[in-house]
Amino acid sequence: MSEREISPNDRTEARKRVDSELLEDALDLERETNRLSVVGEPTRFTILYLLAEEEQVRSGELAQLLDRRQNDLYHHLNALEDAGLVEKFRDGGSRVYELSPLAEGFVPQVLDAVRARARAV
Repeated sequence: MSEREISPNDRTEARKRVDSELLEDALDLERETNRLSVVGEPTRFTILYLLAEEEQVRSGELAQLLDRRQNDLYHHLNALEDAGLVEKFRDGGSRVYELSPLAEGFVPQVLDAVRARARAV
């Protein structure tokens, strides 16, 4: 077996380590990796940046800032909401979006890391 190949038993052991050491047997690996996948899409990453900077943004404002129709953004906003990263509420006839408490705990750190990389280039 080459260095790069991982046997099924090794994968099982690696998964056990991730579950116990990183996720402390409290979080679900599939849910966490899905959450990261959702963040990794450019439009969604931009929405998270805007929400982190502005705290709350109306859906119409998001559409204007992203130069997109509101209806074109809803599948992105729904994906972020399904991943537990944004919350919404109604204010009059508008939907207002904000980072969820979960996202408030890590999105600023991700943005800071990206900003630090940009400055280092």
